[in-house]
Amino acid sequence: MHSVGTHIASGSGDAEHVRAAIVVPTYKHSGLLVEALSTALAQDTDFAYAVVVVNDGCPFPETERVCREFAAAHPGRLYHLHKRNAGLSAARNSGIAFALDAFPALEAVYFLDSDNRIRPHLLQRMLDALRAAGPRVGWAYPDVDKFGFFEFCDMSGAYSPLEHLFRNVSEAGSMASRRLLDSGVRFDEAMRQGSEDWEFWLQGLERGFHGVHVPGTGFGYRRRGESMLTESERDYRPILTHIQKRHPALFAVRAVLRAEAAVGRRYAVYLPDLAVVRCVTDPGVGEEDLPLADFVRRVLRAPERPGYGECPSLLAVMDSGLYELLTRYGLLRGALWVLERTAGQATLVRVATTARAAESGCALSWSGTAVGLQADGPFPLPDDGADMAMLPTTVLLDLVRRQPAGIPLLERESWKPCAEARLSLTLALPGALQPRADADSALSALREAMAEAWSRPSNGGWAAAPIDRYRAGVATPEDVYQTVHRLPSVLPMLPPTGNRRLAALVADPADARGLETAARLARWLAGKGYDAHLVALGRGDLTLAAEVVEAFASVIPHPLPLVLPERPLTRSDAYLGTPLRPLDRTEEDWAVGTLAVFDLVVTVRHGAAHPLMGRLRALGVTGWAVLGTSAVPDAPSLADAVNGCAAFEHAYQTVVPLDAQTFRLCQGLGFPPDKLRRWEDATEPDVDPDWAACAPLSLCLPEPSAAA
Repeated sequence: MHSVGTHIASGSGDAEHVRAAIVVPTYKHSGLLVEALSTALAQDTDFAYAVVVVNDGCPFPETERVCREFAAAHPGRLYHLHKRNAGLSAARNSGIAFALDAFPALEAVYFLDSDNRIRPHLLQRMLDALRAAGPRVGWAYPDVDKFGFFEFCDMSGAYSPLEHLFRNVSEAGSMASRRLLDSGVRFDEAMRQGSEDWEFWLQGLERGFHGVHVPGTGFGYRRRGESMLTESERDYRPILTHIQKRHPALFAVRAVLRAEAAVGRRYAVYLPDLAVVRCVTDPGVGEEDLPLADFVRRVLRAPERPGYGECPSLLAVMDSGLYELLTRYGLLRGALWVLERTAGQATLVRVATTARAAESGCALSWSGTAVGLQADGPFPLPDDGADMAMLPTTVLLDLVRRQPAGIPLLERESWKPCAEARLSLTLALPGALQPRADADSALSALREAMAEAWSRPSNGGWAAAPIDRYRAGVATPEDVYQTVHRLPSVLPMLPPTGNRRLAALVADPADARGLETAARLARWLAGKGYDAHLVALGRGDLTLAAEVVEAFASVIPHPLPLVLPERPLTRSDAYLGTPLRPLDRTEEDWAVGTLAVFDLVVTVRHGAAHPLMGRLRALGVTGWAVLGTSAVPDAPSLADAVNGCAAFEHAYQTVVPLDAQTFRLCQGLGFPPDKLRRWEDATEPDVDPDWAACAPLSLCLPEPSAAA
């Protein structure tokens, strides 16, 4: 063992030939670390590599034990660094510093989080891609094959610097080249709320480096129901603000415009008399003419295949004579900008042009009116002779997918104040001729060409989508709670007076033993200053003995399903093979509304409630999970019950195993030890010393003086 700065590192052997290092920062989740390190050590390469695991001051002794045991078992291959806790970025930076110092022949560093895993061919393919790339390629990034919940993120397509400014296209499980690291790129240690990997790659972009996508690497990203919820509800604005302040040159207006022009074109101008679509951002600079069939193919594939910026976002229609006339007198850029500005206010923009010849100079004037202000109903594509038209490309694409046959009906985009804007352009130019008024018919012909192509089996066909109609009536709870909390309503239970707090015990009405456990826990909580209520969530009749009823301040039935049939289970509804029956979104909203008024929500051997806990935590509700064996017929096994809870473990502040066997299962599935608590009133004998030494549940309760 030798020291490296403030770090302690273990590992021995010849490091002269190491070409790549896998840096694995770890904090908690020691049970998952074993899998990550095992997959890191199982790489099949034709070069020497090393694994550097960085213990970021984890408070759990088992994390340090795992690190030491792996280092002792794999001398010269796995190096163990221990440092004070300073966050994920600092841990990665420590691993980078060690690797650059310890391995003189190092070519690249791969980053692997301690709860993820990789296939044996990943390191070879990533380094091969970097070796084959040019000197301005600074990193290689994979597809993201998520496990736990079934999902796959296809990151293929050309790397887009523009896209990287607003969306992180390079996962943390990417490989940084030596040339990128030698340029001084390091993780921002001030970023402690996530997205630090995004900012890391943007440093490389600012230094002139790009990324390269590597398919088929086998990068496995652990996906949990709670992590999906957290990601969808996270407020990224403070993170984006920090990143933009760190990189003002990247986010400057002109820099972004250059990036936009580098990856694609803003406008697609259909010239029907030439049967071509001219793709352009700034007229006269980098124009691209596509045959109509090629453009149709590009539009239809845009939502299906990665490649940001390949399809222009705004579709304009005019004949080539008008296009050339506006170009000749330098008016095309301004005309397209007027159309784009107006398209920000209307779904469809149409222009009637009046042109006359002038002896010299030019004259023009614009005027316009709005049609269909706040219109709710769909409207047909007009056919009364506009000379120019513009609409978002996605509007036409959605129309084709919804309605490839029959009379096409456009729908006003809800965030725009009007359905259509009718503009008038008057031109006086030397040699000007009145343009042909065929923009409307050309737009209809373009839609028909897209619809015909979309309806071919090779393009996947189409499916009609239901139309949601908003209807306002008298004041309802939904008016308030939907706006403020995204809930249809909440249980009308006013908070108790004094220092009493509200607790909900959520149990399955079919689980008699679970109901008895809930009653015992309710009595225990009553002695700790809580009014405990039973929420019987699930199917079946609810039968309660008198002594059970007396344990609760009230009983709140919440039958599921209530009206809608249960959605059948799919492959995506399983975490590591354990089925997790999802709630319909409407049912989930109402269930969250039932529980949102409580200070404490305790799920008592009830897996169906796990997916609710993330949303409740975001609303300020404390969540506990009580786990144990169930006597309900067809109930999941104890292992499945604990595994199902593990999918949403991040949403709970406390997990309460009812017996030593359940406690050991929680440990095996990587539950953080500081979340595991032993309920003092549990009746199981102390047959396990670790279980007997588990911290008591009462420590999780606030002091009476802190109760509101």
